[in-house]
Amino acid sequence: MDIIKRRNFIQRGFLTIAGMGSLWPSPKSKDHSKPHLITHPQKTDVLIKVLGTAQDGGIPQIGCYCKNCKKARQDPPFERLRPSLAVLDFIEKKIFIIDVSPDISRQYDMAHERMGFARSGKKNAPHGMLLTHAHIGHYTGLIYYGYEAMSADRIPVYCSQRMGDFLANNGPWSQLVNLQNIALHFLEPDKAFSLTQSVKVTPLKVPHRDEYSDTLCFVITGRSKTLLYIPDIQSWDAWDRSIREEVESVDFALLDGTFYSPEELPGRDLAQIGHPFITTSLDILKQTANKEKTRIYFTHLNHSNLALDPDGDPIKRIRGEGFGLAEEGMEVSL
Repeated sequence: MDIIKRRNFIQRGFLTIAGMGSLWPSPKSKDHSKPHLITHPQKTDVLIKVLGTAQDGGIPQIGCYCKNCKKARQDPPFERLRPSLAVLDFIEKKIFIIDVSPDISRQYDMAHERMGFARSGKKNAPHGMLLTHAHIGHYTGLIYYGYEAMSADRIPVYCSQRMGDFLANNGPWSQLVNLQNIALHFLEPDKAFSLTQSVKVTPLKVPHRDEYSDTLCFVITGRSKTLLYIPDIQSWDAWDRSIREEVESVDFALLDGTFYSPEELPGRDLAQIGHPFITTSLDILKQTANKEKTRIYFTHLNHSNLALDPDGDPIKRIRGEGFGLAEEGMEVSL
């Protein structure tokens, strides 16, 4: 099993694991046309590629000129795209996108190039898309598969019943359904289904702000490894499952790290935040990280996140306790 980042790397025996050192590459690292290869690419049947790690507003966030947003405008490697993953099956030559963000055009290029597909000759659409919930960073990229853009043909979209009903009954998303640009497939929580012969996905329901839909997370199982993806959750205490047990049951976990600590939110009612702080997750999962069975990374980072400072104490604590920040271009072999 291998993890690869677009930044610095540490070789550990048979594994190639994303380095916990500097996370800020030179601008040329934005070129995903020549992806970093894993140690034994011929043995990699299933790959998870991280396409975006920012909270729904992205980094930089529109209209914001805080320290992090200004840096992202001036220094392209500091930019972070909105949350999304690609599931690549190299045996069946199929690409699936988890969370279709407003940055989907750039993000699909990353997945498309990693798979090695030719660009010309046909519409280049994913073989399926999986949605966690109806917040803007996670589904609004669907519109680019509609009549005014790609005009795709019945791309399978896997989501909860409530999410599907929202898409089918509200414009402009209903046009995608009516014109058969997408085909809705409803998921049942806790019931595994197969994307390909090598990839199984189990949706789990999680508590979150559910204005338009409920919220799912996904357990993705490949030929030998398993990854847990929870980009959004109200809190670990609000879930009817033990986050420690769920994380310890997988090999990799990408968890909601929207805010590092309450320091980012002066004057705010913390009960209304709707995300666990990274500091809370570090305390809960420290023993799990120390066991070194599960590699744990934080994603869905808000533009205010204190861990974004590459020289700050928050990122030093995260790394020092055996955790990491997910990075755009990071790869996990399942």
